[in-house]
Amino acid sequence: MKAKYTIIIIACLLLASAEAIAQLEISAEIRPRFELNHGFGQVPLITDVPTAYVTQRSRLNISHKGEITDLFFGLQDIRVWGDENLASRTSTQLNTSSLGIHQAWLRFKLGQNEYLKVGRQEFAYDDQRLLSARNWPQYGQTYDALLFSRSKNKWQIDLALSYNNDASKQGSGFGNNFFLVDPIENRIRTLNFLYIKRNLGKNAYMSGLAIFSGYQKERQSNTIYMMATLGGHFSMQKRFSDFKANYYIQRGKSQKGKDMHSYFATAEAGWKLARLRPGIGIDLLSGNDGTNTSPNYLNREHSFDLLYGVRYLRHGRLNQYVLPSSTAGGGWVNLYPSLSRQTKKYGTFTAEWHFFWLHQPVINPLNSNQVLEGSLGSEIDLIWNYNIRNNLNLNAGFAWYMANDNFAFVKRVEPEKLAVPWFGWLMLTYKPVLFKSEK
Repeated sequence: MKAKYTIIIIACLLLASAEAIAQLEISAEIRPRFELNHGFGQVPLITDVPTAYVTQRSRLNISHKGEITDLFFGLQDIRVWGDENLASRTSTQLNTSSLGIHQAWLRFKLGQNEYLKVGRQEFAYDDQRLLSARNWPQYGQTYDALLFSRSKNKWQIDLALSYNNDASKQGSGFGNNFFLVDPIENRIRTLNFLYIKRNLGKNAYMSGLAIFSGYQKERQSNTIYMMATLGGHFSMQKRFSDFKANYYIQRGKSQKGKDMHSYFATAEAGWKLARLRPGIGIDLLSGNDGTNTSPNYLNREHSFDLLYGVRYLRHGRLNQYVLPSSTAGGGWVNLYPSLSRQTKKYGTFTAEWHFFWLHQPVINPLNSNQVLEGSLGSEIDLIWNYNIRNNLNLNAGFAWYMANDNFAFVKRVEPEKLAVPWFGWLMLTYKPVLFKSEK
């Protein structure tokens, strides 16, 4: 495995040196993060104890820019300190499953304003509500895809296409064309989108996004359920204020084959008052009304699928709301006022308060005779961000959740057995440029 990646890196270096007018850059990233976890992405019980661990992201990136072609290759190793499966009593040696390719793409310049990008790449559009690089998880998120992009004057048009399969198709010739081993929840079959952006002056723009995604019906099936996510984004930034808004609908088929009829709306605003920035935002993610038993309603899926968008940064640092099942299918409303204070010497301090409600009433998963509606409690997040220097950053925070009975029930836990969810972290990020050649 290590020899294979070494050969790839050497090949990239040879390619870079072969073009005299090319620019080569080699960069790295080291990101260790200490985490103290008693509720991140899970529901703690009073019998559970907090867990403490350190995760680390290590990346090596090679960027090669030429007249017609650009190449980017990024290796990454993600590990928990001490998780090596090859080790002795006195040393850690190697985790054979932690090394992988984060990005590997080739970009062809088709003209002055167009390019074609092929390979594993990041997609991050607007405020990343649906297409995101998901930087908080150490692995990040990339896509194997073909991307065409054109930018001219005030317009940008991006078109992406992808089709995923498993390794069993290599050299297998004719036969069924489906995932042999994965259930439908694990991997997307196809991701395609059209993105159109129009600048409205120096500090504002609007965009439209149409995503066509497909999941395999079931294990060993050639049927693909296709879903369309359609909507737009508006962003405006002034000297002392900023505003963002999104609205999307979903139609077609869900991952389970039901007719989609869902929507997602967000709005955020912030103001700059000297070194203070107060802000407020609201998210509304539609859900299923558990009290509506009409056949026409039950044949449709009303829970919005967030697809590949950010969760952690938008819906609370405790990551309690990530999927429709997070609220027993009822969707949620998230109102979040915030306040940031920027200092000259000690970085930026931010406080966020998230108030959560069920969008639709749901049946109590633990008591079919009880309907749940209204508040799901609230969460307070405290974050400190400090740039030690340009390529060295320190980020720390603490989040805790003030739960209620509704929260416990939608998480399928008896309220008296629920502990207070909380989560703390301290993360150091170092991103040096190791080598850079000028054209």
